[in-house]
Amino acid sequence: MPFARRDVARPAQAYPWILLALTWAVVSSAQEASPEKLWLQLPSVSGAMSFESAYGTAERALQKLRLELVLELKGSLSETTDYTIIGRLRADPVFENGHVDGTDFPDVSEATRPLRIGETAELELREAYVRSTWDDWHFTLGKQQIVWGLADGLKVIDVVNPQDLREFILVDFENSRIPLWAVNAEGPIGDWNLQLVWVPDKSYYMLPRVDSEFELTAGVPPVPPGFHLEFESPDRPSRFFADSDAGLRLSTFKSGWDITFNYLYHYDDVPTFSRKFGLTAEGPAVRVQPEYARSHLFGGTASKAFGDFTLRLEYGLFLDKHFPTGSLLDRDGVVEGTNLSYMIGLDWFGIENTVVSFQVFQDWFSNDAEGLARDEMQTYTTLALQRRFIRDTLMVESIWFQDLNHGDGLIRPKITYAVNDALSVYAGVDYFYGSEKGFFGQFDAKDRVYGGLTWRF
Repeated sequence: MPFARRDVARPAQAYPWILLALTWAVVSSAQEASPEKLWLQLPSVSGAMSFESAYGTAERALQKLRLELVLELKGSLSETTDYTIIGRLRADPVFENGHVDGTDFPDVSEATRPLRIGETAELELREAYVRSTWDDWHFTLGKQQIVWGLADGLKVIDVVNPQDLREFILVDFENSRIPLWAVNAEGPIGDWNLQLVWVPDKSYYMLPRVDSEFELTAGVPPVPPGFHLEFESPDRPSRFFADSDAGLRLSTFKSGWDITFNYLYHYDDVPTFSRKFGLTAEGPAVRVQPEYARSHLFGGTASKAFGDFTLRLEYGLFLDKHFPTGSLLDRDGVVEGTNLSYMIGLDWFGIENTVVSFQVFQDWFSNDAEGLARDEMQTYTTLALQRRFIRDTLMVESIWFQDLNHGDGLIRPKITYAVNDALSVYAGVDYFYGSEKGFFGQFDAKDRVYGGLTWRF
């Protein structure tokens, strides 16, 4: 039977308006408790303009030629309430980040996705939130980043916000996280601090499109010989309240330890690809459809300083995790299990102006099904070094990622020089190596040198 394309209706993106109403309610309540009247203050304006270029050494071609402008407005609505608005305009005529099936940013909700300007530029409302204090509680309402976890370079429980992976993991978390429309409330409960999070925004990882610069290939099951691959429209969650994400974090300081316990009921931001076979006009085909699965995250962090050393721990237990399998005996090509991920990190500050950091990550999946497109146990390490010279104006740093399962890795040396308080210039290298089946080795032909400058005002 031929495949029929499935078009999934998108719900009206109402959460910005609901959050606006909640904001007004919080501000009004705060004003009733204070004799001062609501007043407006002219916002402060700051920002940055940057330019970055990257050259692929294996391809012998430009990978990036990006000009970016970020503007940030901060102001006050009252003595207890302030607001922040951050916008970003970027243009790049070289980097391949265009359309997917005729739709821009299909994995991001309509209220969150950037606005495409022509074929080379995009305009994005990065963040737009109001923060208000009511008694001992602090409320943040609007489009924001909610950061969990202590790991550097790779993630364990920092999963509240999805990530833009169009440049793999080569962009720092601050700029690659996708801010979401959310409600974030924090307040004391005895010796603990409680954070409550509600996220009605149904945005997910922004994945590289097929044939783009950093298309993900490692761990993708192969198409059987004689079949061609076709994609259905994603089966996206659409119910406003029932499909929202929600979670909490408890944090405290005990005997020198910073400790958190985290829980998140959420949709996995990385889709699984349900598979089915059929016939089309072009012959036998494998039709896959991106689907998003519910998961429970139970996790936490702990850190403590021991002289010149700081120990960092992070773990996450993900229930109902889904991964693809290449086994033709599996009905839909997806298997389910429990996923345990953890990180042990050690930072050393024994030399002035120098930090050395080592991390071990392990990721275990309980279902060792035939044809699983990953190892049952995966292990990664990172080694990072950073040193400042010339009264902190020159910074030399490097981070080395190593995949112990496949022997592949990524090395990223970088040097930054602050010309003055406003202007800095930098240059670096992204060097991939190892097996194409590895997380990093899949980009062995994507090595690059890059450089740029940033002017802050």
